[in-house]
Amino acid sequence: MLDADPGLALSFVSAFAKWVKQKRADVIVVQFNKHKSNDERNMLVGDGKAALELATGITQANWAKLEVKEKLQRTDMAIEGLLCGHLLGEPFAWPFHTKSEPHRRIRILTDRLEMAPDRRARLMRLATLRSVDAYFHKVRSNIRFAARPAHTPSGNGRTWDRHYLYNPETMVKIIEIYRFVHNWIGSSKTKETPAMKLGLARGKMRLSEFFE
Repeated sequence: MLDADPGLALSFVSAFAKWVKQKRADVIVVQFNKHKSNDERNMLVGDGKAALELATGITQANWAKLEVKEKLQRTDMAIEGLLCGHLLGEPFAWPFHTKSEPHRRIRILTDRLEMAPDRRARLMRLATLRSVDAYFHKVRSNIRFAARPAHTPSGNGRTWDRHYLYNPETMVKIIEIYRFVHNWIGSSKTKETPAMKLGLARGKMRLSEFFE
């Protein structure tokens, strides 16, 4: 899953061309409105729940009682029905709005006629940048040098800050250290690291296990 960067999307298609031809990989572009206020996002979530109820025929009260697996299956079935007549390669407006990605639009760059409808619907559901955005938010929040630039009236459009780094190589090193800690060690509040989720570690690691 990628954001709407045409150069990045084409680069991925080229890099994984062999896998795409073998139907082992799909490239999907995800866009959503990042400028909605909190109140607007909450209103859209309500609209999304209403749309889900209409598409599945299940009331919101009964939906809450379903198991996660059944919710996913019902969602895929609803999306499969909504995709009938949808043109290949055209962006699909996700109707069940979420707070993190309001007005999400999904485009499967590797869409093809022979793709099974249930697979296409599942890909639409799985197409989200939420995890990536959440990680970037952690980086910006925990590393001062990676924070978004602030604009001031006296800055005349410039966004430099005295806490930012002059040497980009230093930022690369800091990000690599942060990524290592995030994937393998975590913080005191971390219950399961990415390495544990992938089965690469049985538990949270300690620095002493990597360095003597």
